[in-house]
Amino acid sequence: MTTIKDQSYEIEHFPVTTEVSDRINRTGNIICDLKVNSVLDIGGADFFQLCKNKNIHYRSLNIEEPQKTGTGGYHKAPYTITYDGKIIPFASNTFELVIVNFVLHHTPDNVLDLLQQIHSISSKYVLIGEDIAGLDYELQWHKRNYEHQPGGIFRSDQEWKILFDLYKMRLIKQCIIHRTTDGDQNKIYRALYILEKI
Repeated sequence: MTTIKDQSYEIEHFPVTTEVSDRINRTGNIICDLKVNSVLDIGGADFFQLCKNKNIHYRSLNIEEPQKTGTGGYHKAPYTITYDGKIIPFASNTFELVIVNFVLHHTPDNVLDLLQQIHSISSKYVLIGEDIAGLDYELQWHKRNYEHQPGGIFRSDQEWKILFDLYKMRLIKQCIIHRTTDGDQNKIYRALYILEKI
């Protein structure tokens, strides 16, 4: 694990892995490090037990049924609340941390509206995980993204950072996730962005 201090935010490179469980464990560590009392997990359901053990109020939110296209996962548990995928059913400043882990590329029609709602619902922090792409990425990565979510929008690292600025979320740490299947170890293929509400 390499950690670099940028002038405005910290960058951490996670060790190379192919295990999804590593991502779950690392996100769990981020939850603990932020020392929050409440978490909304949009599109996920992995942190119920961790939050219960740490006495953190946890809510899981997802669409009612899995999407019919692509190879993307669907995480729903008995404690998951469902919604229409457009209007998040919580008031402003309800949760200290809102997690949106590898979800937004599945919602190409309303990412901007969801970002605005997420900013409103969070009282402190937002954690966004995303697959990253750009014109300079190899064709194989674009093919993987298309198969994962046909019609999905896979933004560049720079575009995400511009959106965070526009939606008044300050980037405090970027965690770069490497896998053995990455075409170029110098590119960012997936990242976790830890953001503070402004």
